[in-house]
Amino acid sequence: MFEHYHSGRLFFLLALWFALTPLAAHETLEHGIRRYADEYVRTPDARNRLNQANRFFEFLYDARYIDEPIVFPKDAHIDSVDVNVYYYTAEYFYSVGDYRTAISYCTRAEECFGCVDDQSKSDVYALEAAACFRLSDFNRVVQTLNRAYALDKRSGDLDRMSSTLNGIASALVANGTPQEAEKYILEAIAVNSTTDNLSRRAVLYGTASEMYMKMSDGEQALSYAQKALAIERQLGDSARIGIRLSQVANAQMETADIDAAQQTLSEALPLLRAAGNMHSWGICQNQMGDILSSKEQYTEAADCYREAAALFLRMGDKYNEMHARKGLYYATKTSSPDEAMIHLERANSLRDSIYRLETEDAIARYNALYHIDILQQQKEEAERAKRTNNIIMAVVTALLLTVFCICIIIILKRHKHKEENYDRDISSLRGKYDEINRLYLKMLTDNMFHSTNLTDDDKAFVSQLVDVIDTEIEKGVSDIGSIAKGMHTTPVTLRRRLASITDDTMQEYIVRVRMQKAKYLLQNYRDITIAEVAERCGYSQVPNFSRAFTRYYGTTPSGIKLQKLESRTDAAPEQTTHE
Repeated sequence: MFEHYHSGRLFFLLALWFALTPLAAHETLEHGIRRYADEYVRTPDARNRLNQANRFFEFLYDARYIDEPIVFPKDAHIDSVDVNVYYYTAEYFYSVGDYRTAISYCTRAEECFGCVDDQSKSDVYALEAAACFRLSDFNRVVQTLNRAYALDKRSGDLDRMSSTLNGIASALVANGTPQEAEKYILEAIAVNSTTDNLSRRAVLYGTASEMYMKMSDGEQALSYAQKALAIERQLGDSARIGIRLSQVANAQMETADIDAAQQTLSEALPLLRAAGNMHSWGICQNQMGDILSSKEQYTEAADCYREAAALFLRMGDKYNEMHARKGLYYATKTSSPDEAMIHLERANSLRDSIYRLETEDAIARYNALYHIDILQQQKEEAERAKRTNNIIMAVVTALLLTVFCICIIIILKRHKHKEENYDRDISSLRGKYDEINRLYLKMLTDNMFHSTNLTDDDKAFVSQLVDVIDTEIEKGVSDIGSIAKGMHTTPVTLRRRLASITDDTMQEYIVRVRMQKAKYLLQNYRDITIAEVAERCGYSQVPNFSRAFTRYYGTTPSGIKLQKLESRTDAAPEQTTHE
């Protein structure tokens, strides 16, 4: 991001050595960052700040938060030094979910923009916008990204321009104002059309399709989805083709072209499953169930809904599981009333849970957007109005509570004998998730078969090795000794056997499994946090994981999630997405 001052290959070798040596830290990373940042803020003298900056980055390197040392020479401009310190501090607090502190340090960095290059300024604005997005302060997201766009435009970086415009459009759609987003996404498409970046163009078309779906303009949504699909077919990425097919099917359903949507989903489902994109696959299963139900093919529809319900129960996706449960109720209420009641009760429970979460989110957003004195004024007005209706509300509340209690008693008595059946049903659903986990490991193993000349024994060895590596990194262990023990062999024998079938070293092979698993989790589990992914892949520190992931794929873990947002918007509960 910023211009770093490195001290040559010696520092790189030291960085590698420290990466493989346990850190005997005398203070936690968070405590150290807070201490150094606070001292830096309170230091007025530029020379002392430069020395403190070098100590700060030495601490970050020793703590393995950064992969290579950063050293500022004596003639470094203090503005650049200040922005680096504040940016890295903000980046840390963003990575641990302290978004307000991250924003405060981004603001400090902006106050030091005097002699800093435009790209660095744009990166600070982008980080601030990302933190504001997490706090649902979408107005500030738009304002901040507009400042970033002005810098990107001045630098002439067309890819950054189109990406920033896409971010503005996504924030407006998330804020429930897709009409305002339209001009930004159309401008992003126009900017991209002057470049050869087809992959970015497909993303922009996908965002446009989702935006027009929000505007209930099915024809436009279908047009852009088909354009995105055509590009993905040209690029030949089957996983992305599956995602674009799902968008096309969604638009076709909006335009009531049910037969075409069914045909499109039939093509999308095997592609998504083969790619391991189970979340999108589950959403397509729900859509296929809807289509089959509309054609009164209830048995086939119920099969689709059951697979989707099992998947989303495992993922913790309440909205899409509720969709599947409702579909199962209508598909089975005639053929199996008892089963239908189980699904209806589960759907109602999910609906109540979603309502509570949405209410809490709405309150949080309101507090973020408006000043506390406005809230206080509205509260006083509400209390004055409430006093004039106390008697009526008390009577109505008493009646509602009475009716509610009577209904609860009736339902409990009527369905008490069904609880055992429901438990068996849930056990069955969990069994299906064991099968999904097995398919994930099979997909991961298949990705490791680089050579078409592997014998059956080689493939069995690779399958066992991937399984052992996955088990060990789940426990936070990634050393070769533990993996060799799990393979019932020695490290020397394990390295020799691996060298006979691949050019990868054992360490490179472990990294490959960790990175592919991380990407899979980020792409398929909407609610999973980057910290959870890091832990699942054997990283105790989120920053170390983020940098390893960025080196491997050329984009950050949060970038993977942003790409998913660019091809769909999840802000409203009525939207189903496929990334």
